[in-house]
Amino acid sequence: MASSRRAGRSSPQENLERATALAFEAVARQSSEQLVWLGAERSPGAWRLPVCNEIFDVELTARRVTGPGGQEVGPHWRILALHYLAVASRPEHLPPTMTFADLSTARSYADVYRRRVLARLCATAGRSANQLQAAATAIGGRAAAGGDVGFDFQMFPRVGMRLIWHAGDEEFPPSATLLLPGNIESYFCSEDIVVLSERLVSRLDGRPF
Repeated sequence: MASSRRAGRSSPQENLERATALAFEAVARQSSEQLVWLGAERSPGAWRLPVCNEIFDVELTARRVTGPGGQEVGPHWRILALHYLAVASRPEHLPPTMTFADLSTARSYADVYRRRVLARLCATAGRSANQLQAAATAIGGRAAAGGDVGFDFQMFPRVGMRLIWHAGDEEFPPSATLLLPGNIESYFCSEDIVVLSERLVSRLDGRPF
């Protein structure tokens, strides 16, 4: 049968499945002490992990990650949770003060980040202050200083993000900045940081995990 896929190139689904398998293996090698330090709590058959104002159950034997209502979370959330739990070091706690473009390994992704995260935010939940406030409050956002409105989000127990939003006017549309901990690269690679930021925008837009 003819195929449009180039020889030797994996499909996006295959890449996600491979990344998931590797991530489960990495978490399985973690000590219980490290998982607890990262903010997970052991429960029968799973590790419970707070994620963006909800709880994920990470089942290492069954290789499942479930969220609210016991539903399996989407592949991107699943991989982010597993990558977080696979962190082997213990970075110090830092508040969100840096933009994505400030991160040393992320600069080549800055334009992609602007389009996929900030522009999308301002075109969806960030069209107005009232709409953003309602969306942020619904997912556990806490009021923060900065801009016309600002919110802090606890994405993972040791990784927070701050959203700063500026209203538009007759000349310019609304704009937004997402602030990250200065050591977020100790938890996630550049690609994961983009996806994590996209997932926050998706949650603000009312999308499920």
